[in-house]
Amino acid sequence: MKHHLRKENNCLNCGSIVAERYCSHCGQENTEPRETVGHLVGHFFADITHFDSKLFTTIKLLLFKPGFLTTEYFAGKRTKYLNPIRMYVFISAVFFLSLFLINNHEETINEDEGNAHAMNILKQHLADSLRQSIHWPAKANVYDSARIQALKDISTSLDTVAAKKLQDEEISFHLGGKGATFVLREDRFNTVKEYDSVQLTLPDSSKNKGFLNWLIRSNVRLKEKYGSRRQVMVSENFQHSIPKIMFLLLPVFALLIYLMQNKKNYYYAQHLIYSVHFHSFLFFLLFVLLLISLIPLGNGSQAFLALASWIFSFIYLVISLKKVYGQAYGWAILKGFFILILYAIMLVLGILSIAIISFFTA
Repeated sequence: MKHHLRKENNCLNCGSIVAERYCSHCGQENTEPRETVGHLVGHFFADITHFDSKLFTTIKLLLFKPGFLTTEYFAGKRTKYLNPIRMYVFISAVFFLSLFLINNHEETINEDEGNAHAMNILKQHLADSLRQSIHWPAKANVYDSARIQALKDISTSLDTVAAKKLQDEEISFHLGGKGATFVLREDRFNTVKEYDSVQLTLPDSSKNKGFLNWLIRSNVRLKEKYGSRRQVMVSENFQHSIPKIMFLLLPVFALLIYLMQNKKNYYYAQHLIYSVHFHSFLFFLLFVLLLISLIPLGNGSQAFLALASWIFSFIYLVISLKKVYGQAYGWAILKGFFILILYAIMLVLGILSIAIISFFTA
């Protein structure tokens, strides 16, 4: 592509003198502004392969040489590797996009659940109508008594709020190989009005109180508002908040490193770069676990994978701490243990907080 270089040595972008092929001031290539289609295509593939080679090289070093990219960044060797922020954005975006696609597919509400909700409403209307039709005549005979008792029995069997079963209500939240998921099920009450009316008829010892009352009543409210799609609405609200809490934990993790290192030798910004590299590794590890979770495995295998991921994270953290900060393995293990425990506590608290907020604001 040499024949496309300009003969003039003034940069068309910034006006500086261009000594060779690229401007030393802004970095633009000193080529003719008019380009052929072949030249554009050549530039496109050159940029793609250059990005790909940087990406693959950087990820390979990130995975198999803990702390190496951070030490290279501290030493000023940055051009041949992908920028830490760009790498974090790329890897986390791939992970969360895959997570959203998988969860949305699995949370698609089937027709039976929607029909069950509609059937409950229909049964309740029939039960209420039968009760209203019961009128004792002035002179009731045996036939009238039998007819009225039959209507009462039928209305009771159709009543969706007449008898409470333990499995009628389920509100749960758990973390697993496929991220955080909600389970919302309520087969007894169709409206908040029904729930409140039943609560008024119960003795104080049997009434739902405090947080439990708010939780169940909110679940009924969501059912009344969204019907069979309430679980999807809450899960989507929650899943879209996860990237935000993870991004907010980046500087928190860097602060933990900062508090446990010699503050004279490193700036906080350097710990932030280390935090970006470590979180990029975590997201790649989570992405691999997400792919493995698609394989039908038993509960024991899933628990083993979850434990293995924590062990790999701890080992990676210890090796990278030793590499970046030049510490003995003993200190690196001790600091890594406390950092990971504190970080796990903050992560769980953060996720629980947005879980409650997502449930409340859905």
